[in-house]
Amino acid sequence: MDKEVGRSPWIDRGLLAALVIAATAVSIAATGFRFGVNNNVFHIPYVLDYASLPQFRDDPVYRSLDKFVSLAWPAVRLVSTEGNVRAVFLTGLFLGRLAVFAALFGFFRLNGLPGRWAMGTALAVVAATPWLTQLSVIGGHGLFIGYFTHSELSWGPLLGALVAVQHRRLGLAGLLCGITFCLNFFVGLWLLAAIALPVLASVRDWPVPAFLARLGPIAPIRPAAVGRALLIFLATASPVIVWVASTLVETRGAPPFDYAGYLRLYFPDHSLIDAAPGTELLEFVLILAAYGLAALLSRTPRFWMLVLAGWALLFVVGAAGPYLVDSKLLFNLNAIRSVGFVQFVGFALIVLAAVRTIADDGPPLWQRLAACLVLAELVHPDRQVHQLLTVDVLLAAMLLYRRHATGLSAPLLAAGYGALVILILAVQFSAAATWSPTVLLRLVLLAALGGCVLRGWRSPALALIAGLALFNVATLVKWREDGVAQRLAVEAPFERMTDWVRRSTLAGPFLVPVDEPHRDLFDNFQLKALRPVWVDWKQGAVVMWEPGFYPRWSIRYAAVESLGDADQFLAYAAANDIPYVVLPEDIGDCGAARTLYRDGGYAICAPAIAAPARR
Repeated sequence: MDKEVGRSPWIDRGLLAALVIAATAVSIAATGFRFGVNNNVFHIPYVLDYASLPQFRDDPVYRSLDKFVSLAWPAVRLVSTEGNVRAVFLTGLFLGRLAVFAALFGFFRLNGLPGRWAMGTALAVVAATPWLTQLSVIGGHGLFIGYFTHSELSWGPLLGALVAVQHRRLGLAGLLCGITFCLNFFVGLWLLAAIALPVLASVRDWPVPAFLARLGPIAPIRPAAVGRALLIFLATASPVIVWVASTLVETRGAPPFDYAGYLRLYFPDHSLIDAAPGTELLEFVLILAAYGLAALLSRTPRFWMLVLAGWALLFVVGAAGPYLVDSKLLFNLNAIRSVGFVQFVGFALIVLAAVRTIADDGPPLWQRLAACLVLAELVHPDRQVHQLLTVDVLLAAMLLYRRHATGLSAPLLAAGYGALVILILAVQFSAAATWSPTVLLRLVLLAALGGCVLRGWRSPALALIAGLALFNVATLVKWREDGVAQRLAVEAPFERMTDWVRRSTLAGPFLVPVDEPHRDLFDNFQLKALRPVWVDWKQGAVVMWEPGFYPRWSIRYAAVESLGDADQFLAYAAANDIPYVVLPEDIGDCGAARTLYRDGGYAICAPAIAAPARR
C-alpha cells in the first residue's frame, strides 16, 4: 500500500487535499443544486431584507424572520444582493459540503484508514451513496441536500467535534460544539447529548456509576479539561443562547394552543414518531443495527456505542415527550429529526469498516469479499430496504467470525461471491424488463472487483470501488437530467405567471391553492412574485419561532384547504376582501369575475370586493 497519510510529504498532502475537493464536487454532482426551493422561501427574503419592501411592510411572515435562530443567515446577509444571491447560495453549499468532507477526511484518517487509495475510495463512496443524500429515513432531516441551508452546514463541525472528543482534544470539541450550536441550535443539542456519556465515563475521579466508569472509551481526562471545554462552548454559543432566550421572552405572551395538533396539521413527519410509515420504521431499525455493528468493528467500539447511547437517551425523551407533555420547548428539540444524526454518523462508520477491511493486511479473504458487497450495496442509486438488510447481515457475519479462520478455498469463495452478486443484482433490478447495459456494466465491475480481491490486488480493488461510486453518481445525474425536462415543463407556465405578477402593479394579497397537489408550486408564489399571499402551507413553519402566528395561519389554512372549485375560491375571496385569486385550470376559471391573466393553465381573477384585505 502507499505511505501512511501522517508521514506523507507536502506533495502527498496536496493530493489528499485534492481528494477532499474532488469528493466535494462529486457529492454536489450527485445532489445537484437548486435555488429558491424548500426553506429558501424564508432564507432569501431574510438575506435580501424583503420585509423592508412596501408590499411586505405589514407581512407577519417576513417580519418574523429575525426570530429564526441561526448565525448562518446574518453572515450570508452581509454579502448578498439581488444580483448575486444565487451565486452566494451556491458558494455556501460548496463551502459547507467541503467542510463536511474535510471532517470526514479527519474521521477516516484518525480511525485507522490507511493510505491514499483507501481514503479516496471512502470519500467517493460517501459522496455517491443515496443513504447520505436528501432526507433522513425518519424525521425528514437534511443530510447532503441539493439546496443551500444552515442544517447541512452543521455536519462538518458536528463530525469534527465527535472526532475531537474521541482523541481527547476537548477544547477543540467545545469550539466545534459551539459552532454547531450557532448554525443549528437543536443539532447542537443532539451533539451535546451524544458526547455526554463518553466524556462522563472518561473523567477522572468523578462520582459516576461504577458501570459507567468501566466503560470509559478514552484515556482518563481531568475535570478541569471538561470545565475549559464547557467554557469555550458557552463563549462560542453565547450569541445564539442570547438570541434564543430573547426570542422566548418576546413570544411568551402568545396565546396557548395545542402544539401537537399544530404539528399534525403542518409537518407531523418532523416531530411525531407515529407519523412515520412502517417501512420507514423498519429502515430506522436496520440503520441502528448497521451503526452498532460498524461501531463494534471499529478500533474504538466503546466510544461510538456510547455516542449512540447518549443520542438514544435524547431520542427516547424527545420522541415520547410530545405524547406526555404539551411543551413547545420539548417539541423544538426535534428529536425525531435526530435520526439524521445516526444515519450520517452510522454510514460513515460502515464505510470506514468496509474500506479498512479491504485495505488492511489482517482480515481473511472472505471478509474482504463481504466488505466489497457492503460497499456495492451502498452505491446502488436507489434506497431499498433489502440493501440495509444485506449490509446488516454481512456486517454481522464479519463481526461474529472475524477471529475465525475459514477453510473455504479461493474457487469456492469466488463461486459464492459470484452467486451473491447475481442475486443482489436480480433483486435490485427486478422491476426492469431486461438486464440493461447499465446492469451488465455493474455486473462486470463487481466481477472485476471480486477478481482483484481474490488475487490480492488491493489498490485496483479500491479503485474499482471508487469507479462503482462514480458510476452511481453518473446514474444519479442522468436520472436528474431526465427529470429536469418534465419539471421545467410543469414549472414554466408557473414561472411566466409569477413573473407577470412581479412586473405588474397588482399589490395583493393573492389567494392561492394550498391543497397537496398544488402546494409544492404555490409555496414559492410569494417569493417568486414578490407579492403577499393570503396563506400557504409553508407559512406554517413560522409558528415554530412566532407562536402568536398560529391562530391566523391555522384558521386561514383550514378554510382555504377546504375550497374545492373556482366558485368556492371566488366566493371566499369576495367574503374576505381578497383582491386577487390565482386558479390552476384543474380548479376552474374566473367565470363571471374579471380575468387579469390567463396563460399556460393559470388564471388570475379579480372578484368584486368592497376593499382589499389588510394583512
